[in-house]
Amino acid sequence: MKIIVAWNDKMQFEGSGETVSISAKMDVTDREMGGEGKGQTPKQLFLQSIAGCTGMDVIFMLNRMRAVLPEKFIIEVNAFERDEDPKVFTKIDLTYRVEGDVDRGRLIKAVRLSQDTYCSIGAMVKKACELNWSVFLNGEKID
Repeated sequence: MKIIVAWNDKMQFEGSGETVSISAKMDVTDREMGGEGKGQTPKQLFLQSIAGCTGMDVIFMLNRMRAVLPEKFIIEVNAFERDEDPKVFTKIDLTYRVEGDVDRGRLIKAVRLSQDTYCSIGAMVKKACELNWSVFLNGEKID
């Protein structure tokens, strides 16, 4: 796999493939670096990639199981980082929020398969920090 990230101006970069703007935030620290908040931060993109990877796995598994697909499927990612530099993530919590007539057993199986076997980004993250997950089906937490 190869991607290219090109510098545009100040702290603004653009990723190859489908255009992705990458920028520093506009908080005090990043403003000093030239951040203008014109795109996702690298850490935000990283967290979105975890959610995207496992989300695709779950939908793929439900399809393979011939299960009813969700009417709504959201993955919330909460990340915690060190106070000191480098400000690496110390813990990441994924919350799968699913709505619809999805079989709870198949849903949990799909999430477990993603977390334990298929999500390559999650597998890499687990080597660096704690990664937890929970599943809510129609507002009710399930195991």
